[in-house]
Amino acid sequence: MGMSLSYPLVKEPESYVDPDLNEDSDEMNFAMEMHEINLSYTYDMIQQRIRSIKESAKFDKYSYDWNTSVLALKDEFPHWTADDLLNLRRQFEIFDTNKDRLLDFSEFCASLNMVNDASTMEARKEMFSRADKDNYKSINFEEYLQLMYDLKQGTPVPKPLESEDDKDTATGDIICEVARMDTFQQMCYGVF
Repeated sequence: MGMSLSYPLVKEPESYVDPDLNEDSDEMNFAMEMHEINLSYTYDMIQQRIRSIKESAKFDKYSYDWNTSVLALKDEFPHWTADDLLNLRRQFEIFDTNKDRLLDFSEFCASLNMVNDASTMEARKEMFSRADKDNYKSINFEEYLQLMYDLKQGTPVPKPLESEDDKDTATGDIICEVARMDTFQQMCYGVF
């Protein structure tokens, strides 16, 4: 039976399909056309949501196992130190205002405004389309790193703006690690 209570069905569930509906009728054709319009309208949103879920999983891997991720990223971007990569990760998190782990064009423009970039809208669009290698109309973390690497190759990366209560990075890393632990592990480490 399982862990939760279950009861046998006493009566047949309600069906909302009209048994007299003819599949060749005008009403059915209209419904099918509306369904196709709905699918075409929402297709991009669904694909963006699927990509956001995948990018969130990849970004969470970066957050969870940052030391291993840094080694792989340093091979790809040799001019940057581990601190530079950490600062870029924090910048990306700050610029990603809707927390979908992707920068859309408006977030990209807002990030350029935050660093007082005076480029034109056409230059920004061209820069964004160059960075968006997959043509998803958004930039993931790896594409952001590549864009920053191309823009500032060999120069130190500025630290992102920090709030007063986020000054100690070691404490923040420990807090993130403890938050990922299950309750038993937290009890073993004396959190409770």
